[in-house]
Amino acid sequence: MNRNSDETKSLTVHNYRIRLILTAAGLFMILFYHLTRMSEKTAGSIYLHFIRPLHDRLAGWCDSTGTAVIEVLTACLCTVLAVYLILSVVSFIRDLGSSLRRAFGHLISLVLTLVMTVSFIYGGFCILWGYYYYAPGVSTVCGIEADPDGILHEDLIRVDEHFVQMANEYSVQVKRDDEGRFIYSRDPYEHSRVLYDTVSRTFPGLDAPVHKPKQIRFSKVMSYMDFTGFFSPFTGEACINADSPECMTPSAIAHELAHQRGIGAEDEANFVAVLACLEDGDPDYVYSACLLALIHLQNALYKSGDDVQWQRIRDSYSPQVVHDLEENNAYWARYRESRIYKATTDTYDAFLKSYDQELGRETYGACVDLLVAYYSNIW
Repeated sequence: MNRNSDETKSLTVHNYRIRLILTAAGLFMILFYHLTRMSEKTAGSIYLHFIRPLHDRLAGWCDSTGTAVIEVLTACLCTVLAVYLILSVVSFIRDLGSSLRRAFGHLISLVLTLVMTVSFIYGGFCILWGYYYYAPGVSTVCGIEADPDGILHEDLIRVDEHFVQMANEYSVQVKRDDEGRFIYSRDPYEHSRVLYDTVSRTFPGLDAPVHKPKQIRFSKVMSYMDFTGFFSPFTGEACINADSPECMTPSAIAHELAHQRGIGAEDEANFVAVLACLEDGDPDYVYSACLLALIHLQNALYKSGDDVQWQRIRDSYSPQVVHDLEENNAYWARYRESRIYKATTDTYDAFLKSYDQELGRETYGACVDLLVAYYSNIW
């Protein structure tokens, strides 16, 4: 009995030790990231020489699978944690009446496991994604910079009008079903393989190994989280919400591929997505990019307080553009009142700010400055 008790105690201590070591490893990664990012040169060098090549390698390994590897890994982790949580609670309740020591041992083990998981995942996220915010941005990669003094109101209106004209033009070129809903003319996931070919010839900094984006099977979960897509820093995959309206999917693919090519900031990824789609010329991608740009430009015009110009431009939408934007708004409205949506958006806002994205979720709207700075000079 004593020997068995000693062996059990030794195994328990060993299990605690493993959890503590992995927790310490996660905390070390978090500390290492925050220390190294104090030097932009160091952080940029880590991204360039370690993180980016690692992601290209990981994405290459994952290309052979039709399913997003990160989705499988997440499902497995959630399943294991759920089973472990249930077993730990059952063991705690079972031993509570006979041995408080064993009961609280289960509780301590559960807490350590959760702390270990959170610290290790967040530490990995810091290392594998955080350095993207110190990667060369659009100003370096494309030589395009937003005016630090802001944009001229008349330039905003002019660029907005041009995107409306393009959206109207392409809204009747793309394929539609019997109800007038946008449907793909061709597989956007297959076309994504050549999406960045044209823009990369103009801006070689956007050239990168080609990796096909992955559809997420549990896309409704992403919708509750307000995600049209995400770049997985743990597998290097560009993952897409396949449940949201198809009219916005091509631009979402272009956005996540921009992340995959090293554009970390959300506002810059939106701009690069629009740039790549327009340069590519595929009607589905051009139309989707025009809708994306139009949403941001019209929001900026509305926030400027110029209701007259906002309404004038809004009234110039073609019926097809109105239909697609209303469908997109109606889709997301279904999720905006849920507690999951609100909690996730608040958390993501705080997340962006923690990585020096000072505007939080409003960072997505900052792409307007880049759109106006670039297109006001060529249109």
